[in-house]
Amino acid sequence: MLAAGFVVVGGGIANAAEPSEPSQQPAQLGQALPGLPDPTAVVEDTLGNPLGSDNARAAEPAAAPEQSTPQSRTHAEPVRNTTDRPNAKPARPVHAGVAVPIETADNAIGTPLGQVDVPAVTNEVNTRDVTDPAQDVAAPVTAAGAPVQATAAPATAVVNDVTDTVNAATRYNDKEQHTPFTRPERTTGAPPADDPFLGNRVNADLVVPVQIAGNAIAAGGPASVDGSSSNQSYDGSQDITTGGAGIPLAGNVVDADWAVPVQIAGNALAGAGTAETTGGHAGQDVVLGGDDTTDGRDGFLSGNVATGQWATPVQLTGNAVSGAGTADVVGSRAVTNATSGGAVDTAGSDSFGSGNVGAVPLGLPAELNGNAPTVLGTSDSAADSEAYVTAGGTKPGVRGRQTYVQTDGDSALLGGNVAQPQGAMVANVASVAGALGGAATTGGATSPIADPFALPTLVGGSALRSTSMHTIWPPLAATASRTQDRLAGSTSSSTNDVTSGGYTTTSGRNGTGSGNVADAPVSAPAEAFAAGGTLVGAADAAHDQATDTTAGSKTFTNGSGSTLSGNTASSPLSGTAEAFGGGVGAIGDASGTATETKDVESGGYNGTLGNDSLASGNLAQTPLAVPGEVFGVGAGGIGSGVGSATETKNVEAGGTGNTDDDNGTISSNLAAVPVALPAQAFGIGAGGVGTGIGAADADTTTTAGHDYKATGVLGTIAGNIAQAPVSFPAQVHGLGGSAIGDGYGFSTNLTEATAGGNNLSDGRGGALTGNVVHTPSAGTGNVFGLAASGLGESSADVLNGVSSTAGGETTSAGDEGTLAGNVVGAETLPIAQAANAAATALAESSAYGIDFTDATSGGDITSSGATGTLAGYVLDVPTVTPARAFDDTASVLGGSYSGGHNQLAGNSGGTVVTDAGGIGQLPLAPSAQVYDLQAGILGEAVATATEFTELNVGEHPLSLDAPVDLS
Repeated sequence: MLAAGFVVVGGGIANAAEPSEPSQQPAQLGQALPGLPDPTAVVEDTLGNPLGSDNARAAEPAAAPEQSTPQSRTHAEPVRNTTDRPNAKPARPVHAGVAVPIETADNAIGTPLGQVDVPAVTNEVNTRDVTDPAQDVAAPVTAAGAPVQATAAPATAVVNDVTDTVNAATRYNDKEQHTPFTRPERTTGAPPADDPFLGNRVNADLVVPVQIAGNAIAAGGPASVDGSSSNQSYDGSQDITTGGAGIPLAGNVVDADWAVPVQIAGNALAGAGTAETTGGHAGQDVVLGGDDTTDGRDGFLSGNVATGQWATPVQLTGNAVSGAGTADVVGSRAVTNATSGGAVDTAGSDSFGSGNVGAVPLGLPAELNGNAPTVLGTSDSAADSEAYVTAGGTKPGVRGRQTYVQTDGDSALLGGNVAQPQGAMVANVASVAGALGGAATTGGATSPIADPFALPTLVGGSALRSTSMHTIWPPLAATASRTQDRLAGSTSSSTNDVTSGGYTTTSGRNGTGSGNVADAPVSAPAEAFAAGGTLVGAADAAHDQATDTTAGSKTFTNGSGSTLSGNTASSPLSGTAEAFGGGVGAIGDASGTATETKDVESGGYNGTLGNDSLASGNLAQTPLAVPGEVFGVGAGGIGSGVGSATETKNVEAGGTGNTDDDNGTISSNLAAVPVALPAQAFGIGAGGVGTGIGAADADTTTTAGHDYKATGVLGTIAGNIAQAPVSFPAQVHGLGGSAIGDGYGFSTNLTEATAGGNNLSDGRGGALTGNVVHTPSAGTGNVFGLAASGLGESSADVLNGVSSTAGGETTSAGDEGTLAGNVVGAETLPIAQAANAAATALAESSAYGIDFTDATSGGDITSSGATGTLAGYVLDVPTVTPARAFDDTASVLGGSYSGGHNQLAGNSGGTVVTDAGGIGQLPLAPSAQVYDLQAGILGEAVATATEFTELNVGEHPLSLDAPVDLS
């Protein structure tokens, strides 16, 4: 058997991170386990190299993919690799500064006496102009304290002796621990000679570049700006390189870098008169801070780093704002590049309280771009904006990987620990058209199509309406046609690319309370765009949006031979909060049309080692992927509201978890609670004394966590796994409702939600080792294809495809162990659906839908416990609970019609295989379904649909009771 973290050598099993010791690992434990899958392909994919190579190790992740520049970019994107900073300035020992560069150009104000062109200004206010000369004057006085380092030498020796004694006393295992993936060799970094500050550094920089360009303001007269071009750059690169090796209280670094570029460009503001900007371009490029490099080896409270790296640009561009006037923005483009901070590199081996890192990178652009509000006037905006933000940086680390934080705490007490909350976020409001007694337009949008059934049919279905056949407008055709019509002349778009933090490595081998990692990456864009709203007027908006946010990456630590070391707690969060593609008309017409592509990622692979250790190498993961959004919604009240949106979205939190331990105690255990919970509402049309049309095409992938592996061979309370994954898409879409009006809802939905994955545990020859508790829950909560009307017409048409998966297969081994390799499973499959139903009073409603839903909770269980004591047993309780109502109709003095096809497939649990003879599986399957209900009261109610259900609970097909049929 070739498995993650082990290499078969003859009949024995050898840990790839240390020399083989057959005397401690009986040959019979190295035999391949029956039913144990070969994870080679999975591991090779994780590692990025063959397991057969000398330095292969399951707990070591693959090299992060290189950052690539999208082909659409035409600007110079900030470079993530910070090893080359030709303009970086050396940092002073103590510094705090504020810089405010100001650049204005091509601004105009319209007055009753004519246009006034505002003079251009280029200036900078910088506190360094005061602080640097003051520090130069104080340098001779400061130098007088230089002998402090020499004076500290006797104390240094005493502290080092005490630290070595404590470390030796607390070391759990005297065996030297090896690892084949040591960090790059680096020279010892002692404090600079004659440094009275002992190499300690304190730095805080705030830079606020302000760019005001290409704006036109009509204040009683016309104002016009044509072809404005402005570029502002600021380079505040500054690396901190110091050291504190072998010296108490030395080489510590506090570094805070905050870049806040402010861009106000290409706006047209008309209070009274006409304001116009045409063909404007504004660019900002801001770099602040750099790498922090120090050293705390053989030190006492030395070489620690606390850093805040914040890049929070502000954009106010391409807006057309009018009062009793006219504001036009044509062809505005604004680009912001902002980078703050760099990589963190320190060390804390053979020390006390040294080499610890607290890093807080944050990338957060705040944007208000391309909007067109008006009051008793006219506003029109066609604007593009881009923001590229990087918080933190990388440099080559273990095995050449680009690394954000690298440190270590080997043979240390409380050394080499890392705490890193990381944020990649967006706050964006773009292409919102709002009219109060006027007209507003963004992105070249045109008036909405009043009759949805006049659009061409791409794919079709039909439903009975009275005695005639009515062709249903399919959702895909609705989206494609409406998007094409709206965006043919669109010039409004936003692009956001935000990266925060990166790959982190540390180690606590043979240490105490060292090499632990607390990881909390958050990737969460919040956006509102392509929305039209009116009250007595007209408002139409169109917009294209592309957003990528990445927070954090993989982590790896090593707690072999240690106590309370090499543990990792990772809580990645990926989510969205957004509303787009909406139109609300009140005594007027409004529309919003949008396209969106979005990639939201946080965290990644987490690997730990805990060989020959006590309470080390444990791993806790709580990845949460929660996209929340409302799009493609139209509402009309004494007017029309049309919302149309197309989106492709990938939201991912966390990755594989891998912890490895031989001969450990309370070590290399793994607990994971991955949650994938997309919450969405789209394709909804509501008419109240008006017409509401909502059309949406959604393609969403939501992933939380992945496979989990833990080993505890010959250990005690080691290598156990507890996984409780939850996957539950909660969606409302394809709804049409009307009250004294018309409401139409159209949607296509392709959703894939996945939480967690397979479990692979190995506790052979141990006590309370290699056990698995697996409680996956995969379900759906969907409401779609509903139409309801009162004194009006409503229609709902849906194509729905949902896949929900939680957990996977479980394989455990407890051969020759005690209370080892056992599995407890409790799989649940909750399915809640209300679909394809129509109801009406004094009107007509129709619903047509095609639905494919697939849910899988858990999988097969394989366990072994040969010659063990209470080993390899399985207790499994799979449950299936479908609760569904679909293809129902009801009418009072009207006509309601539904039709379509519904297909549900699901599996809860799977087969159970064990050699222990202790198999227990108790399947449960309560269910309730209501369908083909036809209730016509002095009206007509017709339901024509097909239905197919295939569910399995455990090893058995589910035989549903007869449905509740109220027809």
